[in-house]
Amino acid sequence: MDAEAVSKLNASIVGYNHSDDVRKEILSACGLEDDGSILDAVNLNNLDDWQAFHADVIVG
Repeated sequence: MDAEAVSKLNASIVGYNHSDDVRKEILSACGLEDDGSILDAVNLNNLDDWQAFHADVIVG
């Protein structure tokens, strides 16, 4: 992959948003209100991962 292809891929990842249903599901599982402040998939996926990690550590 050349630099242009990498840049295009990175932009597509950063610019991707989950559907409204997926966003609401992730935020709800994290105990957060869907106030429109978190829309991008990168941050939603991070929240989802940390929520699952926390549940595994606490519930184990």
